[in-house]
Amino acid sequence: MFKTLPIGRDNFKDIIERNAYYVDKTSIIEDILSNDNYVSLFPRPRRFGKSLFISMIDNFFNIEYKDTNAYLFKDLKISKSNYYEYLSSRPVIKLDFKSLKQDNYELMLSSFKEMIREIYSNKKYLLEILEDEEKNIFYGFLNETANIDKYQKSIYLLSNMLYRYYNKKVIILIDEYDVPVQQGYLKGFYDEIVSFIREVFSTSLKGNNNIEFAIMTGVLRVSKESLFSDLNNVEVYSIIDRYYNESFGFTEVETKELLEYYNLKLNEEVKNMYDGYNFNGTEIYNPWSILNYAKYKLLEPFWVNTSGNELIINSIKNSSENIKVVVEKLLTGDSVEFIYNDKITYLDYNNLKSLNNILNLLFISGYLTMDKITTDDFGNKKTFAKLPNEEVKYLFKNILFEILTTDYRIESSIIENFCKGVLYNDKELIENALNRILPNISYMDSSESFYHGYLLGLFSMFLNNTRFIVRSNRESGIGRFDVMIKDKERNIGMIIELKITDGNIEEEAIKGLNQIEEKKYYQDLVSDGYKTIYKYAICFKDKMACVK
Repeated sequence: MFKTLPIGRDNFKDIIERNAYYVDKTSIIEDILSNDNYVSLFPRPRRFGKSLFISMIDNFFNIEYKDTNAYLFKDLKISKSNYYEYLSSRPVIKLDFKSLKQDNYELMLSSFKEMIREIYSNKKYLLEILEDEEKNIFYGFLNETANIDKYQKSIYLLSNMLYRYYNKKVIILIDEYDVPVQQGYLKGFYDEIVSFIREVFSTSLKGNNNIEFAIMTGVLRVSKESLFSDLNNVEVYSIIDRYYNESFGFTEVETKELLEYYNLKLNEEVKNMYDGYNFNGTEIYNPWSILNYAKYKLLEPFWVNTSGNELIINSIKNSSENIKVVVEKLLTGDSVEFIYNDKITYLDYNNLKSLNNILNLLFISGYLTMDKITTDDFGNKKTFAKLPNEEVKYLFKNILFEILTTDYRIESSIIENFCKGVLYNDKELIENALNRILPNISYMDSSESFYHGYLLGLFSMFLNNTRFIVRSNRESGIGRFDVMIKDKERNIGMIIELKITDGNIEEEAIKGLNQIEEKKYYQDLVSDGYKTIYKYAICFKDKMACVK
């Protein structure tokens, strides 16, 4: 009997009691205690195990579970550690900011009050040590009649009560701390919610002698936007830091063990679909996708089809034209240069002319991963990012398709004709489609990089499981790219000779086709066993294309 798969479950105790498959991450407890930080922030992409991590920490430390939770950890890594003595040793305040996802400030404030009411309701035992004035404050939270000032101090007040009751310092856990900030940004009440949350953090985390440590998780680090403006004690562990790089997501060993347990193999197809994340040199798999693949045994884009893509999609669609060219470049497997900035704020995304802002958003959110870091001749560090895997590529293909059909009002039938032409080697259909698409692209220019990126972006939208091999060369007066495409799914190989000219477009296209034959650019495809090989020479002149 196989263990169940905990898809959508982020309650640690529930997973263990159900005998569901759990990838043991409890060794992080040792790291947290040995690092001895006051406040630790872990920014990670959506559905990479942040909520389960918070739940596990709560179940381990919470003194309210004393003498009842030891069985949860008895077979896990932490049980063999000297730090196991910390089990059920501290009072814990756990807040889940995922619940603060309303469409206006008033509703979000109401949800915050409800969250505080529930937390206080579960700790009514504290009433026995409180003075009358404190009891009135306590009941104010239970009845949701307290004023705003009290709600901003609610976590601090509770930590003080717990410390006095147990005579032990308190652990504060805040899951998805940036959800209300993102929602405020998207729905137009950013300033109000940032002001409120900033005061909550300031009173509960700044100089609070009642707490042992605090842990926060989220997607983005938003320190510069004043949430932490009063705090100088926050240690941030991002996806490029050397600490905790195996603590979120699945390592290759963990992924292999999980799949083998369910009689599946970690083959190249699975790797191409879900692998590719680089957390400071550690290869990481998307846990949400791996769990769903183990359940359904289908290579589907599980992660990008979940909720939470609104900010990403809006940022790309509403950004400067340059990002759309970059998207097309990324779809071909190329990497793009950007300046990494983990202190970027939501307000920075208002500057959609800044390509670097959008690339940082994509990188931090898990839609890009680090490809390489180089140094130029002057000693300046240069960072390059790429799409991590085919799953994320699926989302970008859909965004590009929507941009073409909606933003540029290109009829879907035209793009469908382009697709048919590519798949069935109909050069006339390809040419007609291109000549109806190109005049609609407002950001088009006549540079080599544009034609290269744009055309390969179109090809990649329709060719699944493809490998692009791009070779470039400069000839006198002409820019040319030789592209080899391996479409394993259909066992089709393609050679595309791209040319740009200011002369006779048809003559140059014919030259390109002859060049394919003369130099046998298709030889590698023949050697790889491809029986069907399409040969295209496409020449561009301004907003015209000729296909031979």
